[in-house]
Amino acid sequence: MKQQAQSEFLSTSKKSVRPFFRKRKKRARLPRLKLYGKKAGEEEICKEFALLFVGESVHHSGPLSKTEIAKKMEIDRKTVRKYLNIAADKYGFLKKENGKIINPYLYLFHKFTKRHKITSDKLVAEWLEDLLTRKAGEPIVKWKSRLSDLTRVCNTCEITPSQLLFSQRRTEKIMKKYAVLYKQGKHSRDMRGSASGSSSGIYHTVQAVRDFCGYYGITWRRGVGGIMSQRIVNHGKYADIRFSEDELEKADSFIKERWGLDSDVYRWFWIGIESCARFEALYSMNLDYTKHVSQKTGSTTYIMTAYESKTKQIRGGKWYKYITRKDTQSSIDLARKRGLSFIHESNMDRRNFISYISRSLREIYRHLGRFGDYFYNKPTHVLRHVGAHYWLAKKSYNYGLVAEIGGWHTIDELKKSYGQIPPEKILEIIES
Repeated sequence: MKQQAQSEFLSTSKKSVRPFFRKRKKRARLPRLKLYGKKAGEEEICKEFALLFVGESVHHSGPLSKTEIAKKMEIDRKTVRKYLNIAADKYGFLKKENGKIINPYLYLFHKFTKRHKITSDKLVAEWLEDLLTRKAGEPIVKWKSRLSDLTRVCNTCEITPSQLLFSQRRTEKIMKKYAVLYKQGKHSRDMRGSASGSSSGIYHTVQAVRDFCGYYGITWRRGVGGIMSQRIVNHGKYADIRFSEDELEKADSFIKERWGLDSDVYRWFWIGIESCARFEALYSMNLDYTKHVSQKTGSTTYIMTAYESKTKQIRGGKWYKYITRKDTQSSIDLARKRGLSFIHESNMDRRNFISYISRSLREIYRHLGRFGDYFYNKPTHVLRHVGAHYWLAKKSYNYGLVAEIGGWHTIDELKKSYGQIPPEKILEIIES
């Protein structure tokens, strides 16, 4: 009996003790990785993954998502997540909220304003340096507008610039969202404002975003469709804009009665047509000229100079302009007698002058019965279109000559976008 009781005790005690001697399962070790071809320890790997996640790594510009880190390091996403958790829990390289890793640099949006400039973002600051030195140490012409467009996208979509650098797909989603808000007039506006709903506005904004992303290695192939397309919007759609001789005479009489011969409006309208100059070239055009008298006809031509920033790469943007109308020449001489240096009054600041001259040109177009959107949205640029047909009609559609007179560096651009031959002229050639 005694032996039986001892054996029963031993058997029960073994059962109760046995669980304490079970072998614990070994924790799965993280795979040892190589960082950029070199062996690295756990801390070094965690630090590099954390830097990639927040966009601080020297090996990549801009932040990467977990999936993108996995692709870059050629490992699975689960391993990346484990290393990032260790980076936060053990080494303090990252912070957590509610058990999730956060990236305050990436996700906390603060609206960009005059006080909080977008150039305070280091990614934008580096990109800006490139814009200001891209052309052999000189800035590109549109660096201000590109910076403004990028600011507008960030403020409208409430994102930081780094969020545009995740991937092509994510950037496209952001730009689609921006396009919808822009069409609805809900986009953020800078001090200059911008017309809501115009396709050209989205086109130039996409151009700025593509430039920013391209600097950091995210590019779109040439000819790509969709929101990131850089095909020129409405290219050639307004090549037929022109005024008849009767309309030009009617406009001339209206301007003289409304503003007078010696007025900004008169000079802007007619010099704009005869020079075919863009806004900036007109605005900076001075009243200096060389007087030429033809030996054949005795007619007088004022040869003036305009500088087109858009064609700065050709002859420094310098183009000669030929003013042949006597009334326009008289208006120029009257302005010179009053001591003016430019074709417009100098006592009005740029912003007020743009508003004034645009409003005046729209009034002229309404008087002529021209109510199209293009006449309202591009009042000064309409003069370049009218000027193309004005000279083409005078010079029997000699595109080569008119391209030189009007400042087009290619004949094709003049033909496609400005100088479509009117039907009556084609019939005249056919019937001759």
